[in-house]
Amino acid sequence: MNIPQYARDHFSLILVALIFLAILAVSWNYIFLFILALSVAVVFLPLHRKMIKRIPAPFSAGILTTFVLAVIIGVCVGIVVVVSSDFEYFMSIFQTIINTVTHMLHLTDGSEFSLKIVDEVKNILLTMFPSFALSAAQMIPAVIIDIILFYSLVYLSIIFGDRIWADLCSIIPGSSMENVLLMAKKTKDILFSIYVVHVFIAILTFFLAYAFFLVLGYGHEIFFSTMCALFALIPVLGPLMVIIFVGIYALCLGDIRGVILIATVGYFLTCVLTDLIIRPKLTGKRVKIRPMLMFVGFFGGAMAMGLLGFVLGPVLLILGITAYEIFIKEGRKKKAGELMYEETEV
Repeated sequence: MNIPQYARDHFSLILVALIFLAILAVSWNYIFLFILALSVAVVFLPLHRKMIKRIPAPFSAGILTTFVLAVIIGVCVGIVVVVSSDFEYFMSIFQTIINTVTHMLHLTDGSEFSLKIVDEVKNILLTMFPSFALSAAQMIPAVIIDIILFYSLVYLSIIFGDRIWADLCSIIPGSSMENVLLMAKKTKDILFSIYVVHVFIAILTFFLAYAFFLVLGYGHEIFFSTMCALFALIPVLGPLMVIIFVGIYALCLGDIRGVILIATVGYFLTCVLTDLIIRPKLTGKRVKIRPMLMFVGFFGGAMAMGLLGFVLGPVLLILGITAYEIFIKEGRKKKAGELMYEETEV
């Protein structure tokens, strides 16, 4: 290939590629916000298409973007308030468990030992708090800028999403259109599963857990149900971690009734019903992927890419599976074509 001739013939495309690379390099620190905003916009675009039939597109995009931002901020503030208000109660549970374990193992005086451990944990947290609070205060301007940028990116992605997609489809060769549309559908479906289904399951888990802990009678129902809802966003493990923790606490208290309720009703409502029955039905028609693969996508992506991996991990996983399916399909087509050609030759 004559490289100078190729460069002259495709100078515009090379220039465009260089500009995109320069933009990517300059804005790399905000790539997480961009991908998060784009993925959220993809999920809300179908609703936007319905809303613009009744109201102007800018109003529709503004309403949806404001809703997304309000939900994110509200959830974050709610979690911080609930966890901080019940911190002492959590430490008392921790102390009870340590006290019981040390008594069982006959290591030392259980009460004294557990108090020492709890005091050490409190001291560590209190020592870290001033520096954490100072760092948080210094980050406030950057957080405000990130919020404004996120809002703008979601809004613009919703407004121009269909137009950009139509432009991209117009330059894709007709022979590849079917496969590209398949990958686009799989991406949209997995994003739907990540955001809509996970959020719905978390909300449902919150109410089911609240009802259960109300019956259990330990108090602090909001704290326990919030923890269950938060863990429900994690595939496979989910609220099971909370149920095990509370079960150990009930066992340490000697509450046999509580242990039985937790192991049966609590486990069924917060783990079996939500994760094994409702979640597969909601995602099954869209994304036919096993929960363990979703787990690998989430945490494999998080290990490789940090917070960005929680979104990109499952997306790249489903795209890899789809690419494999396309490869096999195209290979079989080619083989079938070769066989037909050989038969024609004969």
